[in-house]
Amino acid sequence: MRVLQLLSSSGYHGSESMTAELVRQLHGLGVIVDVGVFDNNGRGDRRILEVAAPYLRESVVFPCRGQFDRSTIKALRRYVAERHIDVVHSHKYKTTFYGLLARRGSGARLISTYHNWLGDTLALKFYAALDKRLARYCDAAVGVSHPVVDELRRYAPPGRVYYVGNGVDMDSYRRTAVAHLAKRALGLPEQSTVVGFVGRLSAQKGVSYLLQAMASLPDAMRSNTHFVVVGDGEHRAVLERQALDANLTERVHFLGTRNDTPALYSAFDIFVLPSECEAFPMVVLEAMACGVPVIGTDVGDVARIVEHGVSGLVVPPRDTDALRTALCQLIVEPSTARHMGDVAHERVVREHSALRMGQRYLAVYNAVLSR
Repeated sequence: MRVLQLLSSSGYHGSESMTAELVRQLHGLGVIVDVGVFDNNGRGDRRILEVAAPYLRESVVFPCRGQFDRSTIKALRRYVAERHIDVVHSHKYKTTFYGLLARRGSGARLISTYHNWLGDTLALKFYAALDKRLARYCDAAVGVSHPVVDELRRYAPPGRVYYVGNGVDMDSYRRTAVAHLAKRALGLPEQSTVVGFVGRLSAQKGVSYLLQAMASLPDAMRSNTHFVVVGDGEHRAVLERQALDANLTERVHFLGTRNDTPALYSAFDIFVLPSECEAFPMVVLEAMACGVPVIGTDVGDVARIVEHGVSGLVVPPRDTDALRTALCQLIVEPSTARHMGDVAHERVVREHSALRMGQRYLAVYNAVLSR
């Protein structure tokens, strides 16, 4: 079986990270894998080609000039035919659209993974609506969270809708150093409590609520707590100004984009994902795999991943008071936090490993090829 993973990316985010890990797992399961990305007039992100390179038969960049480019269809159709691609696996609405047009006349099946539909602008709402309506023409529409699957069932035949949760590589995401040494490496006090966030700095990630919760902690608790923000994005300047206005500049550390997140998780005592909207967030799995207890908002599949009171705490989105209460609980009860982290690690091993994800996608491929 030969599979072409197809993306049109503006950066290396959650869906790209998930696809790279899927490539590695499929390679280990004996699947021949190619990755193609759209150039998008030079703005398309190509980092996945580097990350996944050791596990690929071929990588390809498809030129694409605008929203509709006939030459892209021809190039994609030619690639599928010449390489005898069995499955085109799309991860973006744009690649699904072009994949549907390019596979005509070939025996290739088209599978599309739906990660989420984010954004509240008119353009993003239009693309989300288009994306959902394209699902009915795919051989399989895969949702990475139960809310996404429920939405897909409104548009695609039930027999073609699948649920496959994301998975994390247990070899890569593990504690690489004892906590006090990891904190020292970041220039933080070894005995301090470190609360971490990893992700794109957009308004939907809800980091503003976390800063409000930090600012409202009791003085004695706040004085021994440091908040580490890993990632970048259009909302960073707003968050930095918010931290400054709240007199948190000595407690909040913006690290920007980092490539050593497993080492950073080793320094975290608590991981927080305060998002307003998610599907199946990889960063939650990464933190749990590293044995870090998670405080997450009840969006997407977070409450299915994090067992409230067992492997972490789940709070309502946009609720600063609930977030502060959860932080206080884990800060004042470090033994409880450590136990939750241990339970979280075992849960990821059992339910959410990358190998399990790869096996589930391979089963979907076999199902559509056998029809």
